[in-house]
Amino acid sequence: MVNKLLLTGAGFLLVSASMNAARAADIVEPAVYDWTGPFIGLQGGYAWGNNDTSTENSENGPPVFSFEEDSGSLNLDGFVGGLHAGYNWQSDSLVLGVVGDIEFADLKGDTEVSINDFPLSDLEGKIDWLGSLRLRAGFAADRALLYATGGLAVGGAELSIDNNLSDADADNQETKWGWTIGGGVEYAVTDELSAFLEYRYTDLGKIDVKLDLPEGQRESEADLDFHAVRAGLSWHFNGL
Repeated sequence: MVNKLLLTGAGFLLVSASMNAARAADIVEPAVYDWTGPFIGLQGGYAWGNNDTSTENSENGPPVFSFEEDSGSLNLDGFVGGLHAGYNWQSDSLVLGVVGDIEFADLKGDTEVSINDFPLSDLEGKIDWLGSLRLRAGFAADRALLYATGGLAVGGAELSIDNNLSDADADNQETKWGWTIGGGVEYAVTDELSAFLEYRYTDLGKIDVKLDLPEGQRESEADLDFHAVRAGLSWHFNGL
C-alpha cells in the first residue's frame, strides 16, 4: 500500500514537472534590439547664431566703427535640412558609429555699420549649404539610444557689404571648414525605422569682405558659428 502511494506521488511530481517545463519552453524572451548595421535617412530643423562682427578702414588706419541696435552682431537664423548616412557597431550596451550628412541651409542675417550714429554701409551674411562627417558614441537600452556626436563640418558662406553713400558694394563667397559637436536621443520605432532628436553647435570660423572706396578700403569680418536642433528618420539595414 505504501509502495503504491509512493509510486503515485512520484508519478504526479513527474507529470507536474513535465508540464511546468513545457510551459516554460513556450515563454520566449523578446530579443534585444541590435543597432549594428548601416543606415540612411533624412533630417530637418532650425539653426540660429549671434555672430560678432568688426569693420575697419584698412588703408587709412582703424577708425572706431560702431554698430547700431545689435552692437556688432550678425544674427543668422533659418532652416536646415537634408540627407544622412552612416554605420553603427554595438557591443553590449555601447554603440559606436560614423555618420555623414549634406544639407540645404537658409541661414541669413544683416546689420548696419555706422560711425557717430551715421549709417555707412549694410552688412549681410548667409550660409546656403552644410555638411559634416562625425563620430557617434552612445549607450543603448534596447530600442532607445542616447548618444554624443562630433567631427568635421563644412559649409558654403557669403558675406556682402553695400555702401550707403554710393553704388559701391562687394561680396565674398567661400567654402568654410570647421567643427561640430552635440548629442541626441534616438528610438527604434520598428526593426527598420528609427526617429531621433539632436542638438549640435557648429563653428565654421570667420569670413571677411573688402569694399574699395575712394577714401580707402573698408574691410568687414564676421564669425560663423551657430546652434541647431534637428529631428529626423533613419532606415536601418541590420541584416547587411
